[in-house]
Amino acid sequence: MKKLNFILSLSLILILSGCNSDDENGNENTQRNGTLIFGWFADSRCSGDCSTIYKIDTENVYKDIDYNYPENTFFDSNFQLMTNKNHQDFKTLITELPNEIFNEPNGYLDCTDCTNENGGFYLEYLDDDGFHKSWRFRNAIYPDYIESYRSLLLEKLAELNSL
Repeated sequence: MKKLNFILSLSLILILSGCNSDDENGNENTQRNGTLIFGWFADSRCSGDCSTIYKIDTENVYKDIDYNYPENTFFDSNFQLMTNKNHQDFKTLITELPNEIFNEPNGYLDCTDCTNENGGFYLEYLDDDGFHKSWRFRNAIYPDYIESYRSLLLEKLAELNSL
């Protein structure tokens, strides 16, 4: 069952990654040294491994081994170090995070009435200065500024899920 869920999840990511755009908005991102927690989660009817969440900090990449569902504002996790993945390959997920997202409140981007019912993507950023926010977005509902980052996120999730 876990293998079937993994295959279905990977297929979904690969299909969604074909729906990207080359829209460049010209935003310059500042150098960030925080921690990013990111991934996807299935709808609430899912049973089994209903999410795949990763964490990247200034040195390593980790995977949540409990397949916890991001139900609260901040993700409750059991991260395990991924020794077979190079941190440098995924650092762009932090450095390319659009500046506009930091002005958004916690919750769904461009969808105040959205719930976890239909699944989506999860992002959480925290740094040493005490900044800590989390956001969710659906594949079809998100602000324009997130478009190219969404494509990067799909690409990196497919790489991480290919183990």
